[in-house]
Amino acid sequence: MTDGGAVWEGYAAFLRRPPETVLEWSDPDSEARGWLVLNSRRGGAAGGGTRMRRGLGREEVMYLAKVMELKFALSGPAIGGAKSGIDFDPNDPRRGEVLARWFRAIEPFLRACYGTAGDLNVDEARDVVPQCHALGIRHPQQGVARGHFGLEGAELERRLEAMQEVLHGPPDAGHGVAGADLRVIDLVTGYGVARAALRLLEHQGRDPAATPALVEGFGNVGGGAAWYLAEAGVPIAGIVDARGALVPNRPLGASEVADLLARRTGNTLPSGDPAARDRFGRAHAALYVAAAASGTLDAGVLDSLESREVGILACGANRPFTSEAPGDTRLEQEADRRFAVIPDVIANCGAARSFYHLMRTEPEGGAAEVFESVRAVIEEALDRAVDRAGSATRGLLAATLGALLERTAAGARDPA
Repeated sequence: MTDGGAVWEGYAAFLRRPPETVLEWSDPDSEARGWLVLNSRRGGAAGGGTRMRRGLGREEVMYLAKVMELKFALSGPAIGGAKSGIDFDPNDPRRGEVLARWFRAIEPFLRACYGTAGDLNVDEARDVVPQCHALGIRHPQQGVARGHFGLEGAELERRLEAMQEVLHGPPDAGHGVAGADLRVIDLVTGYGVARAALRLLEHQGRDPAATPALVEGFGNVGGGAAWYLAEAGVPIAGIVDARGALVPNRPLGASEVADLLARRTGNTLPSGDPAARDRFGRAHAALYVAAAASGTLDAGVLDSLESREVGILACGANRPFTSEAPGDTRLEQEADRRFAVIPDVIANCGAARSFYHLMRTEPEGGAAEVFESVRAVIEEALDRAVDRAGSATRGLLAATLGALLERTAAGARDPA
């Protein structure tokens, strides 16, 4: 059984501790502002995706960098956490120019010690990879490959090329979505969220077919999670995104979710109805997948979910809980007492595990091997959380945080 009080005190202290490096940027040609936060360079490097949204702030980027540090302690590699964030409207026509100037500003870090990827409103293949290539950087993970793994020269090029080929290629037949032109990198994080939820259902002795789910967000994480859950038999009772919602009279099955993904425009539902958002807010389910922006779960949402018989919160988004100040963990503690919370550091580690797997080994099994590596690390982490908490219904968040804080304090060591 976890000593919850000690864990939450340690976690609050971890969140309040100043990060090692913060680069603050003001775009000379627009109102955009950006932050690169390296919480530490544990193991010689740091990693974390690049996001863009209007209203993004320094504190959010700092928090997300710390989440990444814990995530890497679970999934590997044993490096520091980082995050790149830009406060700018992603629908602004100047978006591409802003991204180009931002990547130029952080170029020295990308070359030497920082690895990035896509994140909220920033696509890896369409945004991050081209921006890196424009700077002569072979792959967005070059900084980790050099700083942590010590790869250089021909070996560095070969490993980065293999990573690009696998992650930006099609999934294997067992993990693809029929009719949808999606790559491994588009699906692997959502796959991890679904595998975490399905593993918890096993621990609780629940039948997936009798566990309806509500999904918040229909980007790569939410859309992928909805598909893999539906494929496993979980009825999808509703989906909501930034523009609208879909609450069908009969829950969606795998073929219907696949059709939505095939017709999806950007990261939103192809047929979302703004008027249906209220219906989504009243819909009942047993499982809630929070896979949209950070900070969407506040006290009112938790009360609403509990009243609608939700018992499991799967955190597909990083930092889904609101907080009033750095180190404020009151809402997370409350959620951990009332729900079976699958932490973001477990559910959302699919991309991190994929990068690590492909940097440390030859990808002989291609895409299938990547998905298997993600499944194995997530299920093992959830098993440990249930064992440490002594329950499959409460205390999973504290149990996970306690284990990962201990691991980071023990020093850099790559997991299996």
